[in-house]
Amino acid sequence: MGLFDFFKKNKEENYIEIYSPLNGRVIDLSEVPDEAFAQKMIGDGCAIEPVEGSVHAIADAEIDIFDTNHAVSFDLECGLEMIVHFGIDTVKLDGQGFERLVTPGDVKVGDELVKYNLEYIKENAKSARTPIIISNMDEVAELKVVATGDVKVGDLLMKVKLNK
Repeated sequence: MGLFDFFKKNKEENYIEIYSPLNGRVIDLSEVPDEAFAQKMIGDGCAIEPVEGSVHAIADAEIDIFDTNHAVSFDLECGLEMIVHFGIDTVKLDGQGFERLVTPGDVKVGDELVKYNLEYIKENAKSARTPIIISNMDEVAELKVVATGDVKVGDLLMKVKLNK
């Protein structure tokens, strides 16, 4: 490894890596049929058009799962705060179509958190499109959505650089 490789490696190490919580297709937030997400009022990130499966941990973090199991919040040790919000208007399902697999607390990247019944959700909610949002964007210096097209659970989805 040469001197320039060392500097390049250190530059990349400043990024926090966020991994896909779902299997599906990466889409822009503007394609989510909810103005708060599409206009980035809640935060920035991307969304996934899911296929059947489960929501998995996007990073090593402390999590909380909403009572209706439709959303998971992540508090990363570095200070990043994120949310995976499965579908649009899914809170109105009152937990139907979701099965919680873990209790809130510490998780490791890739841990299975909540199973979902995609057909039920598609039939009973506005959309299954799932925003993956950084909710404390004031802490973020740079956000790169690096995944495109189809992703699987655990694929690198985003890289985030925090303010110093």
